[in-house]
Amino acid sequence: MLNTFINKLPITEEALKIELREKSTITNHKKGELIIKDAQFIKVLKIVLSGKVRVYQENEDREILIYYLNDMETCTLSLSACFEDCKSNVNAIVERDCTILNIPVRFVRDWNLKYKSWNDFTIHTYKESYKVLLESYSKLAFKPLKDRLFEYIVSESKKHILNKSHQQIAKELGTTREVVSRLLKKLEQHGKIKLGQKEIRLIQ
Repeated sequence: MLNTFINKLPITEEALKIELREKSTITNHKKGELIIKDAQFIKVLKIVLSGKVRVYQENEDREILIYYLNDMETCTLSLSACFEDCKSNVNAIVERDCTILNIPVRFVRDWNLKYKSWNDFTIHTYKESYKVLLESYSKLAFKPLKDRLFEYIVSESKKHILNKSHQQIAKELGTTREVVSRLLKKLEQHGKIKLGQKEIRLIQ
């Protein structure tokens, strides 16, 4: 799995390959496990080798989705914390069982100066995250919640079925359960979905 990461970046410096093998660790995590906690100091940079992680901020009973992390991606907010020795301002929870590459932050800082391929990875991560954040902001600012809800169902469903409660969907979209339930009913009336017992089915 580590070799896949090295080849995909790609990492060209032999010295960095050796350091990665010697100084990083690989861990496995189950769905629902919190791997980054708000207000805790970042001790290691976590890179998703396989699986899916949801990064979000929480305020009382609501959540705001920041972005998802997929294969070979890391959290930009955690990456920036590596350079400033500060606390995380987000949570990250496993959405699909994943394998994580863990790198102590002190090496992240050093490698950025020593190795061009690692510096390229850092810059690419910032650029891609900035693009995703802009897209998220545009959706929040300009797209109706009904449209965002339907896009969410499409992106999160498996085989056209989404098994999430109205409350969970509301938390992830930063709204209330009542609003989500009302909009889901409208989507069903328009023939886009079928509501069932603890499931939402997309109508093709």
